[in-house]
Amino acid sequence: MKKIIVGLDFDGVVAYNPARLARFPISFVKKRILGIQNVSFFVPKTPWQRSLWALGHETSVFPAKGASLLRRLTHEGTIEAHLVTARFGFLEEHLLRFLDRWNLRDAFTTITLNTREEQPHEYKARIVGEKKFDYYVEDNWDIVSYINATKAKTHVHWIYNLFDRGREYGYKYPYLEKSLERIVDPDKINPDRIGVKAQP
Repeated sequence: MKKIIVGLDFDGVVAYNPARLARFPISFVKKRILGIQNVSFFVPKTPWQRSLWALGHETSVFPAKGASLLRRLTHEGTIEAHLVTARFGFLEEHLLRFLDRWNLRDAFTTITLNTREEQPHEYKARIVGEKKFDYYVEDNWDIVSYINATKAKTHVHWIYNLFDRGREYGYKYPYLEKSLERIVDPDKINPDRIGVKAQP
């Protein structure tokens, strides 16, 4: 049986991050009030900006629901997992501490950080294109849309949150476990997909 190659984001996918709920109101203000339609993300440059950025990422404290399944599937050889996080290089130490604390580091064949400080959507689209994953799991809708727009052959799974769950998308899941279950069993019925046209 062919091993399934899966790329996964970290914050909001492998790690539970309650701060991701703030994305919807922030996106709403940018697009509906400020009229900013282009996808763009803040990149911290100064020491104090990086300190605040690091503090904000401390909200990823616990593994997401499905982390134990991820570990089992990789150890069994069912999937080959690759961590692709837009976290910048200065957050690597915190990332590795988290993975070690929860015994997750060896679940990943590779761990890739955004050390060039690229825009996260462009960075992830580039890595997905280079790695040619069978699946990529992401929780940021703007990034999901951007990767799909590149016509990547990778199936992009979206982990939605409370505020944007009403958005139509053929491969959306409430947390990592449901996404992984569908990846290893493509014929599994996804309640969120009923009546929704699948998108590549």
